[in-house]
Amino acid sequence: MLMAVIPYSSGFHIDRFMADTASRLKAQGLRLGGVVQHNDGACESGCFSMALEDLASGVRYPISENRGAGATGCRLDAGGLAAAGGALGAALAGETDLVIVNKFGRQEVLGQGLRQEIAAALLAGVPVLIAVRQDVLPAFRDFAGEDWTELPAQAEAIETWALHLARLAA
Repeated sequence: MLMAVIPYSSGFHIDRFMADTASRLKAQGLRLGGVVQHNDGACESGCFSMALEDLASGVRYPISENRGAGATGCRLDAGGLAAAGGALGAALAGETDLVIVNKFGRQEVLGQGLRQEIAAALLAGVPVLIAVRQDVLPAFRDFAGEDWTELPAQAEAIETWALHLARLAA
């Protein structure tokens, strides 16, 4: 199967896990496309300042809007998300062994976010690794069906899956 899903529970640090996973897979020699999320506490209101890193180029696209000190919570910047999606699309035009998408989240459930790019990767025959929070799994199944492999949030299992697919494609 060309898609592997890492289900996770709320509270699990999936962004850090996916970034670390991408680093390990790059060190194994895989050519990666896709995006992972980086967070820091730079917003005035104490929320995270979020950016998506394009795994092919290393460019980071800010995806959070700083709403000021009186705001509660962060707000997703759709423009930054669209720019990251464009970078993901460009990776599919090149030599890519694996596409990593940080997560299938609220925007994808609504038919937006990186949903089209995920579908494009699969249609291009490029393996996809994606994280999906447990409560979003039903919506993900509506999108993707059942043609995917579930992987635990364990580095060894993910590396084994990814390297196996890369060997098959070689």
